[in-house]
Formats: sequence, C-alpha cells, structure tokens
Amino acid sequence: MREATNRSSTATSNTVSRVNRTAIVQALREQGPLSRQQIGAITGLSPATVNRLTSSLIDEGLVARQGQIPSTGGRPSVLLSYTGATQLVACVQVRADRARGALIDFDSHFVHRVDAQFDDLPPADSHTTVDTDVRLSRTLNLLDTLLETARALGTPCVSVGVSVPGVVTQPDGRVAHLPELGWPEFPLKELIAARTELPIVIENDANALALGEMHHGVGRGMSSLIAVHLENGLGAGIISNGRIHHGFRWEAGEIGYLLMEPSSLEKSYSLLGDLEDRVGSVALTRKARSRGLEIPDGHLLMADEIFARAAQGEVVPAGMASEILDMVAMAVGAMSIILDPEVIVLGSGLASHVEMVIPAIEDRLAGRIIRVPHMKPATFVEDGVLVGIAELAALDVRGFTYVAG
Repeated sequence: MREATNRSSTATSNTVSRVNRTAIVQALREQGPLSRQQIGAITGLSPATVNRLTSSLIDEGLVARQGQIPSTGGRPSVLLSYTGATQLVACVQVRADRARGALIDFDSHFVHRVDAQFDDLPPADSHTTVDTDVRLSRTLNLLDTLLETARALGTPCVSVGVSVPGVVTQPDGRVAHLPELGWPEFPLKELIAARTELPIVIENDANALALGEMHHGVGRGMSSLIAVHLENGLGAGIISNGRIHHGFRWEAGEIGYLLMEPSSLEKSYSLLGDLEDRVGSVALTRKARSRGLEIPDGHLLMADEIFARAAQGEVVPAGMASEILDMVAMAVGAMSIILDPEVIVLGSGLASHVEMVIPAIEDRLAGRIIRVPHMKPATFVEDGVLVGIAELAALDVRGFTYVAG
C-alpha cells in the first residue's frame, strides 16, 4: 500500500516537461531575448533539455529566433524571444449585472473589450418570471463576437476562458446553481464546446483573481495567497504551494457560507450562505431599504457603493459600511488563522476603498488573532478576474503549469 501511495504522488515526465516549459517561457517573459545558454543558467536546466523544449516552443510559435549574440571566437549564439503578444485568448467574466468580454494576449495586454449588459433584465432575486436563457444567450453571443473580432484582426484566438461567480467542477466545467444569475446547475463548458473547437477553461471568479494576482499582481514571487472578491456575492480564491486550492468537491473558498454567530445554527441556507446573506448585494439592498434609503427598482446595492456613499458622509451607508467591515474582518481573520497566507488580496468591492477598508480590518483583528495578516489591494481591481482567467487559458492551451516563485 505504501508503494502505491508513493507511486501515485510521483511527478510524471509530462508534468516535469510542463514545469520546465513554463520556466523557460517565464524567463523569456521577464528577461527579454536570451540565448539557450542564458536560459540554462537562469532556469538550471541542462543544455539538452533547453534545446529540446525551445525547439518545440519554436514549432508552436510561442518562441522565435531573434538575431544572434556577436561571436567572441566561437559559433554565435542565437537569441530567442517570447512571442506571447501574437497569441490571443477570448475571455469572459460573468457577473450579475453583465458579462465582461476581452481579447487578451499571452502578455496580459488587453487588445479588445466588449460587454453584454443584463441591466435591462429583472434581477435574479426578483419574483418576475424571466427566461434565464436570456442571460446565458447574451453571454454566449458575446463570446462569439470576441472570436469573430479576433479573426477579423488577423490573430485568431487559441483558447477560451470564462469565469463565473460560483462553484465549477473540473475538468467537465459544470457550474453549480448561480443564484446571482438565476442559473441552475448546468454544463457550461459543454455548451461552449458546441460553438467552438478551441480549448476551454471555466473557473470560479475568485480563483481566477487569485491566480492572476500571483502571476501578474501583488502576489508575484509568492506561493500562497488568498484573494477576497466581494461583488454581488462573496468568495475567496486560495493559492497554496503555487496552485489554486479547489478542495475535494471544488467548493474551497465559498466563504459566503461561513456561519457568523450561534443563531446562524437555527436557520437553513439553501441559496445564500449566512455571511453572504449579510454582505451580498441582495442583503444590502434589503437592509438599505429597511433603513430608509431609496433604491431604484431593479438596482442591487453592492458594498462598493456603500463604501463610496459612506466616504461622502451619508449616515445610513456609514453604519452599513461598519457592519460590512465587521463581517469581512471576521472572515479574513478565520481564513488567516486556518491558511496562514503570505498576503490577503482585496479584490473588487474592497480594493477601491483600501484607505478605509484595510485600517478598519486591522483594527478589528489586532489583539484577537495570532497575527494580523498582510493585506494589499488587487493590482488590477476591476480587471483582475479577466487577467486571471486569461492566464489560466494560456497555461492550459500550451501545456504550461503553475510555477511558484
């Protein structure tokens, strides 16, 4: 039994190759054009491995020959460069109010943007009967538009990445019930595969945010972090040992289901968890109206708006902002104690108000847990999820893998 366990945990030659390919590409992305000898010195790979892998990367169009280093007596060394700017990924971030679409190259540069609005549809929490396929149809049509735009630009996409605000099982890309959108559980990846033959990655939005921050944001050089994402709902993306931690049932990071007090044990939560039923957009809208704030029909109030109105001196939003920060601080404290990350990244809904949010959370946690965690705003704020899902799709399509540090 011990032998079988050891064998199952041993890295395969394919895994090693993926890691080595990624190391070479990262060296070229960070250092610019390099010779094979320089790549070997930076990565620690043998000359034979560098020659074999760079040859395959050249054949795939991810690496190109770019001149030579002048000879000092021997054969001139060929310079190799990364060509990620010529590779496009079609990315879609599905939110409650709209689907955000972008064409993003392998260097995380945005080439084209387009949105599909859901604002003219009744919110998913309303009792108005709406064909939920309308939101799905607009999302899929948005993806079609991105793919066609890439072709028109002369740079067809090589993969597709989609993020959703909920649980996604892998590798089938099946999404759980998404109350923010009124979507039941269904095979999203299968639906997209019927429209394109490109490789497809479906991921939870907080997980995508966490990965993007590890590769391109405040988490660069780190192997563990947590990204907290607060929009219509609340979620956390967990990076452990340089990889997304999904959990046994792909439900890791669903912090909206944290139980916040003993009375929570007396209730049943079928759609929204206890914490999300306190800080999610549905709960905040309900609470604001009960306290006398006028909220237009069809509008869902999110934490970002509450913080902005509190900063302007409005009394009711100021009280609600304090309550939100109480709840978020408790969640951050719990995750910090359990996971002990290098940094907690505050994403959309929190990142725009860090001058208020971070000191408030620190004050609430000081003296109450072993160590107040290091917190930083997400680098990309509104674009963080798209950057992350683009990175995942790029890693997937070219046989890359995560490399920590």
